[in-house]
Amino acid sequence: MTDGLELMRSGRRALLRSWRLRGLGREGGPLAAPVAAALRSALRDDATPEEREWFARIERLRAELNASDAPVMRLDYGAGSPDEGRTAEQMLAGVETPDTIGHIARLTSKPPFWGRVLFNLVRHTRPASCVEMGTSMGISAAYQAAALELNGTGALVTLEGAPAVAELARKHLGRLGLGRAEVVVGRFQDTLPAVLEARQPVDYVFVDGHHDEHATLGYFERLLPFLADSALLVFDDIAWSDGMRRAWATLARDPRVTSAVGLGPVGLCLIHRGVVRGRYHEIHLQ
Repeated sequence: MTDGLELMRSGRRALLRSWRLRGLGREGGPLAAPVAAALRSALRDDATPEEREWFARIERLRAELNASDAPVMRLDYGAGSPDEGRTAEQMLAGVETPDTIGHIARLTSKPPFWGRVLFNLVRHTRPASCVEMGTSMGISAAYQAAALELNGTGALVTLEGAPAVAELARKHLGRLGLGRAEVVVGRFQDTLPAVLEARQPVDYVFVDGHHDEHATLGYFERLLPFLADSALLVFDDIAWSDGMRRAWATLARDPRVTSAVGLGPVGLCLIHRGVVRGRYHEIHLQ
């Protein structure tokens, strides 16, 4: 009986997701349909053999990193843990912590499913100028850069605050042969302005670092003037803390966001200048 009820609930969830994805695909602007298609593809796991080969290569690297106990010094300009309560001064100065490659990789890298979600978003929306805020060991950057390689167009600049970690990520991306990705080292507030100036108009951004309410909203404001007429902003860890939940709620109802999509731990903001504001879509993928 229990198994039957769970199967019924699972079927209802799948139908609800399908219905909501259909609604997203009908929203205004050129990105709505590709984003809906990308999410469907991730749910169906319908990758091509060529795409699966890239997934396998990246996951072999992840397994190697996860198993490594090699020491590395991590300089963190972010919020630390949800209950740490770092001050603005601490985040500005950075907190230096001895760590290992394996611990950082396990702690900060997006799981395989969410790596494929990022891959599909890039694959289907075909951005030309991409920015990632938060490189860590380069796993999410690898998924996004692999999509660019298969698209045959576009480039990714990924920002990392910790010099030792950034150097490792640079080597990992080089090992994978992902020449469309460039790692820039430094605090976001120091490096982001020059990157945006050089790479504008930017049509894809993955914000995956400095999980602080006010910082997240501040980065949104910094990004807006440099975005293309149609751009996709992906915000990670939107339920990471009370502050991040408030930040996402603010972003989701901002009138400059054409369509907002909550995927659970990840939020999407579709920006289409001149397009009438659409709805908020809650589509939990897992």
